Amino acid sequence: MRHYIGIVVIVLAFLLQGCKGESRLSDSFKLDDDIRMEIKGYTTFRYKPLSCQLAFNKEECEFRVHSDNMSDFYVLRLDEMPENEGQSVNGTVSWTTGDDLHSKKTAFEAVKLEGGKIWLWSASSRIALVVQTLE
Repeated sequence: MRHYIGIVVIVLAFLLQGCKGESRLSDSFKLDDDIRMEIKGYTTFRYKPLSCQLAFNKEECEFRVHSDNMSDFYVLRLDEMPENEGQSVNGTVSWTTGDDLHSKKTAFEAVKLEGGKIWLWSASSRIALVVQTLE
Protein backbone atom coordinates (compact mmCIF):
# COMPACT_ATOMS: atom_id res chain seq x y z
CA MET A 1 0.00 0.00 0.00
CA ARG A 2 2.83 2.43 0.82
CA HIS A 3 4.28 1.75 -2.61
CA TYR A 4 1.08 2.93 -4.31
CA ILE A 5 0.83 6.04 -2.14
CA GLY A 6 4.42 6.92 -3.01
CA ILE A 7 3.70 6.55 -6.72
CA VAL A 8 0.56 8.71 -6.44
CA VAL A 9 2.52 11.43 -4.61
CA ILE A 10 5.25 11.42 -7.26
CA VAL A 11 2.72 11.58 -10.12
CA LEU A 12 0.86 14.46 -8.44
CA ALA A 13 4.13 16.35 -7.93
CA PHE A 14 4.97 16.01 -11.64
CA LEU A 15 1.47 17.12 -12.65
CA LEU A 16 1.59 20.16 -10.38
CA GLN A 17 5.05 21.09 -11.65
CA GLY A 18 3.81 20.80 -15.24
CA CYS A 19 0.85 23.07 -14.56
CA LYS A 20 3.11 25.66 -12.95
CA GLY A 21 5.50 25.61 -15.90
CA GLU A 22 2.72 26.22 -18.40
CA SER A 23 1.65 29.46 -16.74
CA ARG A 24 5.16 30.94 -16.68
CA LEU A 25 6.38 33.51 -19.13
CA SER A 26 9.32 32.35 -21.22
CA ASP A 27 12.62 34.05 -20.42
CA SER A 28 13.09 34.91 -24.10
CA PHE A 29 9.89 37.01 -24.22
CA LYS A 30 11.58 40.08 -22.72
CA LEU A 31 14.61 39.72 -25.02
CA ASP A 32 12.57 40.01 -28.25
CA ASP A 33 11.82 43.66 -29.14
CA ASP A 34 9.22 42.83 -31.80
CA ILE A 35 5.71 44.17 -31.29
CA ARG A 36 3.60 41.03 -31.09
CA MET A 37 0.96 38.94 -29.37
CA GLU A 38 1.62 35.49 -27.95
CA ILE A 39 -0.90 33.03 -26.56
CA LYS A 40 0.34 30.02 -24.60
CA GLY A 41 3.86 30.65 -25.89
CA TYR A 42 2.91 30.81 -29.59
CA THR A 43 3.09 34.03 -31.58
CA THR A 44 -0.36 34.75 -33.02
CA PHE A 45 0.48 38.13 -34.58
CA ARG A 46 3.76 39.94 -35.25
CA TYR A 47 3.97 43.55 -36.42
CA LYS A 48 5.74 43.93 -39.78
CA PRO A 49 6.50 47.58 -40.69
CA LEU A 50 5.95 47.05 -44.44
CA SER A 51 2.49 45.48 -44.11
CA CYS A 52 1.14 46.60 -40.73
CA GLN A 53 0.16 49.72 -38.84
CA LEU A 54 0.26 50.87 -35.22
CA ALA A 55 -2.13 53.19 -33.41
CA PHE A 56 -2.10 54.52 -29.87
CA ASN A 57 -4.64 56.58 -27.94
CA LYS A 58 -3.14 57.82 -24.68
CA GLU A 59 -6.43 59.12 -23.23
CA GLU A 60 -8.12 55.74 -23.75
CA CYS A 61 -4.97 53.71 -22.93
CA GLU A 62 -5.60 51.86 -26.18
CA PHE A 63 -3.06 50.18 -28.46
CA ARG A 64 -3.93 48.84 -31.93
CA VAL A 65 -1.71 46.66 -34.06
CA HIS A 66 -3.12 45.51 -37.39
CA SER A 67 -2.32 44.43 -40.91
CA ASP A 68 -2.87 47.05 -43.62
CA ASN A 69 -6.16 45.46 -44.69
CA MET A 70 -7.31 44.93 -41.05
CA SER A 71 -7.72 41.18 -41.60
CA ASP A 72 -5.41 40.44 -38.66
CA PHE A 73 -5.09 42.56 -35.54
CA TYR A 74 -4.99 42.87 -31.81
CA VAL A 75 -6.36 45.75 -29.77
CA LEU A 76 -5.48 46.29 -26.13
CA ARG A 77 -7.35 48.70 -23.86
CA LEU A 78 -5.95 49.13 -20.36
CA ASP A 79 -7.65 50.68 -17.33
CA GLU A 80 -4.47 52.72 -16.77
CA MET A 81 -1.05 53.13 -18.32
CA PRO A 82 1.63 51.08 -16.57
CA GLU A 83 4.42 53.22 -15.20
CA ASN A 84 6.63 50.64 -13.48
CA GLU A 85 7.84 47.13 -14.11
CA GLY A 86 5.94 44.66 -11.97
CA GLN A 87 2.82 46.86 -11.96
CA SER A 88 -0.50 45.07 -12.46
CA VAL A 89 -3.10 46.67 -14.73
CA ASN A 90 -6.49 45.41 -15.85
CA GLY A 91 -7.34 45.41 -19.51
CA THR A 92 -9.23 43.90 -22.39
CA VAL A 93 -7.54 42.47 -25.44
CA SER A 94 -9.35 41.61 -28.70
CA TRP A 95 -7.71 39.72 -31.56
CA THR A 96 -8.31 37.74 -34.70
CA THR A 97 -7.39 34.15 -35.49
CA GLY A 98 -8.38 33.05 -38.96
CA ASP A 99 -12.08 33.84 -39.27
CA ASP A 100 -12.68 34.25 -35.52
CA LEU A 101 -12.70 37.29 -33.26
CA HIS A 102 -11.74 36.79 -29.61
CA SER A 103 -11.84 39.05 -26.59
CA LYS A 104 -10.46 38.57 -23.07
CA LYS A 105 -10.64 40.78 -20.00
CA THR A 106 -7.73 40.02 -17.68
CA ALA A 107 -5.02 41.44 -15.43
CA PHE A 108 -1.64 42.08 -17.02
CA GLU A 109 1.74 42.50 -15.39
CA ALA A 110 4.09 45.05 -16.94
CA VAL A 111 7.23 42.92 -17.20
CA LYS A 112 9.34 45.46 -19.09
CA LEU A 113 9.10 49.13 -20.12
CA GLU A 114 11.74 50.43 -22.51
CA GLY A 115 11.89 52.98 -25.33
CA GLY A 116 8.13 53.50 -25.48
CA LYS A 117 7.47 49.77 -25.64
CA ILE A 118 5.60 47.86 -22.96
CA TRP A 119 5.88 44.11 -22.44
CA LEU A 120 2.74 42.74 -20.76
CA TRP A 121 1.92 39.27 -19.42
CA SER A 122 -1.27 37.69 -18.11
CA ALA A 123 -0.45 34.50 -16.22
CA SER A 124 -4.12 33.55 -15.84
CA SER A 125 -4.89 33.64 -19.57
CA ARG A 126 -1.30 33.00 -20.74
CA ILE A 127 -1.39 36.02 -23.06
CA ALA A 128 1.77 38.05 -23.67
CA LEU A 129 1.83 41.33 -25.60
CA VAL A 130 4.33 43.92 -26.69
CA VAL A 131 2.81 47.31 -27.51
CA GLN A 132 4.26 50.69 -28.49
CA THR A 133 3.32 54.15 -27.31
CA LEU A 134 3.40 56.80 -30.03
CA GLU A 135 4.02 60.54 -29.65
